[in-house]
Amino acid sequence: MKAFVLYAAAILGGYLLYRISELWYGAEWIFGLLTVGWFGLFLFVWKRVKPGGAGLILVAAFTLVDISSIFFLQNLPTAICNLLMALLLVPFFRRYPDVVLSSWGLVLLGVLICIDTGSIATTWMLFIATGALALLGFRMRFRWVKHCFAVLFAITAPVLLINYSLENAYLVVLMVLAGIAAVAAGSYKFSKQPLL
Repeated sequence: MKAFVLYAAAILGGYLLYRISELWYGAEWIFGLLTVGWFGLFLFVWKRVKPGGAGLILVAAFTLVDISSIFFLQNLPTAICNLLMALLLVPFFRRYPDVVLSSWGLVLLGVLICIDTGSIATTWMLFIATGALALLGFRMRFRWVKHCFAVLFAITAPVLLINYSLENAYLVVLMVLAGIAAVAAGSYKFSKQPLL
């Protein structure tokens, strides 16, 4: 029950900071840093409560969305605050590598989205990053990493397939299918191999 209240308070607090930031135009940096600080406070309390993996990943995801909303269409400050979040997670990596790596992966995706390269190039970057992270999760037997990024990979892959199918770019469709097959085969192979 304590953990549920903690996660709910962390998500609600981040959302309230975003809503309040809408009232102070030009104070985005203040509220962005406050949101990062709120996430840091959550981590401080989280390590004292019996930590759960799904809760930290969920709070990290919502915090990334809040930061992105505060810095609406401002890519550089969004990326900087995302990276500050990643730094706050560093001390927890040794003890909780699975959930921290999952959260870092979400931060990476947030930073990739901030790189203004156009929607298709961004989708390609997400496709490659989620596939690589899913493979890493299967290889290292990190339950949260493999589940989170296998799902996200399964979301990005059809976007590319549909886009290139509509453009009749069948060679690129074959490349995407080859990437999907490679990730599927690698995931299966790594899940069957003994962990070294």
